[in-house]
Order: sequence, then structure tokens, then C-alpha cells
Amino acid sequence: MTQRDTVVIERPNLEDVEAIATLFGEDMASLRIDVAHEDMVELARAVVQEPDEVECECWVARVKPGAPAVGVLLANYNWSLKFAGRALWIEELYVTPSARRLGIGRMLVECLLDFAEDNEIKGVDLEAYQGNTPASILYRSLGFHRLGRERFYFIVGPRDRF
Repeated sequence: MTQRDTVVIERPNLEDVEAIATLFGEDMASLRIDVAHEDMVELARAVVQEPDEVECECWVARVKPGAPAVGVLLANYNWSLKFAGRALWIEELYVTPSARRLGIGRMLVECLLDFAEDNEIKGVDLEAYQGNTPASILYRSLGFHRLGRERFYFIVGPRDRF
């Protein structure tokens, strides 16, 4: 049996809120984005407690049943002109460094793609940072196509958050 054989991908429960918040925070720190841990806890609690209300899909990965979450995927529902229907946007795919190279990111995305196919979702979009070669290789190997676009963002509220 390999480590990959014991990995569990599942929807999180309330006991996972702190681990998810930590994973979200690790990812933001790796991008040099300063976020308050309390904000990540609040976000994690919302997507775990009320996924239908926040219109998202959230899954965690564990290296074995009952273990703490070491990976997280968060995808938001939207309406897409490109796909002519309901779509998902992968907002977050993150695996803690100590659990990388086990195929966990791939398994999380594959679960989302299977879910999308089973639930009449027309397409899945995402964004990867330039220079993130492992992410680019992963997404292309799963059949994602690159778009020639730029992404912009606007912060509502205090402008000193980023």
C-alpha cells in the first residue's frame, strides 16, 4: 500500500475549521499577502457550516482517515458565458508543503471535476500564478486550457489590506 492509497478526500466538518484556516493562511503567506488568522477562521467556518448559502464546494485531503486536513480545495459557483451555463471557479487549491508530492492536489481537482460532471456543471475555471510550474503542469495534465487574459481585482473597503 502506498501513501496515496490512504489519502482521503472529503467534505470538511466543523472540527476542520482551524486546519482549513491554517491552510488558507499558509497559502496567503506564501504569496506575501498578510491576512488575519481570525478572518481565515471566519471564512473557513462559513464554507464548512453554510456551503449552500455561500454557493461553494469545499473539500479537504487527509493523509489517512481521521488525520488533520493537509490540503484544501475551495470552488465557487458562478454563471459563465464561456461555458453557457453554471460553472465553478477554483478559488483555492493548497497542500501544505510537508504533504506535497503525494498527488493530493491532483486528487482534489479530480474530485471536483467528477463532481462537476455528475452535477451538470458546464465548466471549471481557475487561475494559477505565473511561474508556478507545478500548478501549470497539473492543470494541463488534467485537460485545462490556458486563456490569454489578465485578471484584475478591486478591494471594497480599506485600500491598505494588500
